[in-house]
Amino acid sequence: MNGSVYNFPEILVSVMMPVYNAERYVAQAIESVLAQSYPHWELIIVDDGSTDRSGQIARQYQDARIRVYYQKNAGEAAARNQALAQMKGELLAFIDADDFYQPNHLELIVRYLADNPQRDGVYTDGYHCDEEGRRLKSLASRRRGPFEGWIFPEVVRSSDVFGPPICVALRSEKIRAWQLQFDPEIVIGPDWDFLTRYSEQASFGYIDEKTCYYRIHQTNITVKTDLRRRAGYLARCREKAIKLSRFNECPLDVRRWVFYDLLINLLTGEMERRDRITRWPEFEQLPPNEKANLLRWMATSAIMEMDNSPFIRQWYERAREYAPRNGRVLVQYWLHRISPAILRKALLILARRGGLQDPFADFKISP
Repeated sequence: MNGSVYNFPEILVSVMMPVYNAERYVAQAIESVLAQSYPHWELIIVDDGSTDRSGQIARQYQDARIRVYYQKNAGEAAARNQALAQMKGELLAFIDADDFYQPNHLELIVRYLADNPQRDGVYTDGYHCDEEGRRLKSLASRRRGPFEGWIFPEVVRSSDVFGPPICVALRSEKIRAWQLQFDPEIVIGPDWDFLTRYSEQASFGYIDEKTCYYRIHQTNITVKTDLRRRAGYLARCREKAIKLSRFNECPLDVRRWVFYDLLINLLTGEMERRDRITRWPEFEQLPPNEKANLLRWMATSAIMEMDNSPFIRQWYERAREYAPRNGRVLVQYWLHRISPAILRKALLILARRGGLQDPFADFKISP
């Protein structure tokens, strides 16, 4: 990666920065863009109705490449969509108001995408840092991969392929061609949803260099959002991924994990919604035994939650129809027919002995 980037045509990079109440950090984020070795960028700052001095601080910078827009508070996704509407660059890069770049970040991504026209996007490594900017673990230490090429199945499996979007750069023409926007109804994970939809048709490359810092602090929205709401937003990400046209091209282990995570982990207590999803064509295309196991685990989790919904019996009956020789299904089906209370007691005993700690090996994914 040595050498000057200026051997290539001047490629304008649009850097997207949504801002909400980040007065403590926003100057460092802006100055990390100003410090870039690659000069051909525009920084689009969208102040999402901040009630502190964030917008005032951003407007103090007189560089003509920096543009600041204000909107009434509408959330991160709406701020990102405003930035999409304003950007003029051939490439899109991301930076949040509490994060910052290494000086070579834009130069490396421009060089890579100029050298690799077959790639629609690229991502790098970086560091997590604390409130004071002190370096913690690398982004790679909390990721699977790295993956290159058509990485859609891995992105669908989990958001940890990229982690924070600060490390990612995309071709703007693809965003326009595929008519992509951020979903305003998703508060936790709008970037994962957006990058999942982008990766459905895209080819990605990877630069094995640490070029950015993602800050961890107590005002991160992921820290402040309660677990139930967080699960709801991630469930929407899962549902949208399932409905993408290439979802069924994902390997079986990815598809069954997505359904397991959605139906068992994220939609706790939402019986009708769970049942409705098991009627989707994408669920029906799973092998019979996989469908039976998922329905059995849905019933198991509902019983453990002390739910007496009639859906439980229906799920056991459907599971038995899908896999009439599945021993676990048959045992739980007949125990439930005899006495739901006895079945729950048996499941509690298994849980105490560790028998319900893991949803069986065939549902496990790589860490």
